[in-house]
Amino acid sequence: MNYMEFPDIADKIILIYLSNRPDEHNAVLQNAHFENQGGRIFIVGAFAEGTTANDWASGISTAIAWDQIEQYLVFDSLEDYFNRMSRAWDNHTMQ
Repeated sequence: MNYMEFPDIADKIILIYLSNRPDEHNAVLQNAHFENQGGRIFIVGAFAEGTTANDWASGISTAIAWDQIEQYLVFDSLEDYFNRMSRAWDNHTMQ
């Protein structure tokens, strides 16, 4: 049996940095979970409100290949994400 363990991301906000794209193309997902699609693992979720330019993709579902993720951060809530992001902007330490 081929069993894989994945992090618990239920009810969390996930900031994802992709290995094949510049930082400005990161994704912030809510209601995310893991799915096997076509033999590959994906994180499937919806773009969180307030995290895309003009909120054009807010609530839209997306799937990101697990093997294309360079780094991800897990936040307890959207409020936690925005609070931490505002601290980064205030300190000019945005990455």
